Amino acid sequence: MNQAVGLETGVQVRVQRWPTEKPLLVLVAIAAAGLWVALIVSVIGFLYAAFIGLFLFVSHLGFIAYLRGSAIRLGPDQLPELHARVIGLASRVGLTKEPEVYVMQAGGALNALATGFLRSRMVVLFSDLLEACGDNEAARDMIIGHELGHIKAGHLTLWWLLFPGFLVPFLGTAYSRAREYTCDRYGAAVCGNLQEGLVGLGILAAGGVHGRRVNLKALASQREQLNTGFMTIGKWLSTHPPLSERLIALEPRMGDPSVRGEIGVARALAGMAVTGLIVVGVMAVFVRSVMPAFQQALERAQVQSAAPTRDIDNERVISDMLMLAKLAVTHQKSEGSLPADPNTLRDVWEVNHPGEPFPRDPYDGHWYGYEVRDNQAIVWSSGPDGRNGTSDDIVIDSQDLD
Repeated sequence: MNQAVGLETGVQVRVQRWPTEKPLLVLVAIAAAGLWVALIVSVIGFLYAAFIGLFLFVSHLGFIAYLRGSAIRLGPDQLPELHARVIGLASRVGLTKEPEVYVMQAGGALNALATGFLRSRMVVLFSDLLEACGDNEAARDMIIGHELGHIKAGHLTLWWLLFPGFLVPFLGTAYSRAREYTCDRYGAAVCGNLQEGLVGLGILAAGGVHGRRVNLKALASQREQLNTGFMTIGKWLSTHPPLSERLIALEPRMGDPSVRGEIGVARALAGMAVTGLIVVGVMAVFVRSVMPAFQQALERAQVQSAAPTRDIDNERVISDMLMLAKLAVTHQKSEGSLPADPNTLRDVWEVNHPGEPFPRDPYDGHWYGYEVRDNQAIVWSSGPDGRNGTSDDIVIDSQDLD
């Protein structure tokens, strides 16, 4: 990364992207393509995507309309010195087309942003941030250069195509952080004085009054507090890197070489792995124990809700039960034992009644109850209330057969 020289030289800076930006861009593009295909294949998903896209477009349109109508657009006749400075910085980062530059009052927020609308590219400078920088031109240029870097690096180009990829957990935020590191390099390259330029990050952290007095090395040392599992996961979920790490990325001498970020990464990965195992275990227990009971209750409720709409012939119910009890006794005589359970009884039925459906209890829609008790075959119906084990159950014992 070339250190900046005076603006008047007009020398274009050459900036290397952050090492992970391009690989992450490829992954985000692949993820976005897959999600777009899934949305297009799913009609409902595509409609949702179209609705969300329309909402985002209209919201952004409203912001651009406000910006162009109510913010201050810099020009030769509007804050000409600041306008000339921004245009000079734009030339230095390599922009061939002059961006629209606005100063906007944002209720005390210390920020700046780059945005676009159709083919237009814009930089928005919050007025309180400019005031906070005061006469520190390097700090101001550091921040302006950062936003111009977003335009130069193509971060605003076809962003809507990549948008689904930004929604992928951890991947989208990792790519966003890599872009921020790249743009910090642009800011550092054009600010003219790196040490003074870094004060701009201190101002973002502490505001105009205190930011200019911030001990940047002490701020950078706060990175040590992030070297834990939870804090590492917190960083991975953020779209912007911590200011302490941004300082060290631009000025490595501010960092303590003994602090190894691998510790936090290892703890974060271990914590996520343990959490994943716990979630999988809980889901497995739920599926094996709770879901069957829930499904059975749902089926029973469906049958009960449908039962009042039809008349049930009790004589037919008793006839079915007698037939099943006799079938069990016949099997006992030929094979030496009663069918052990309902599944075995059903197998015997299919052998003796090929092609005929196995009888179901019309009161609950399930198979008739069946069990072997004291070497007797017990067959029962849930009765009119559709619930087993209640007073209206209809029960037949094979020992009562003629």
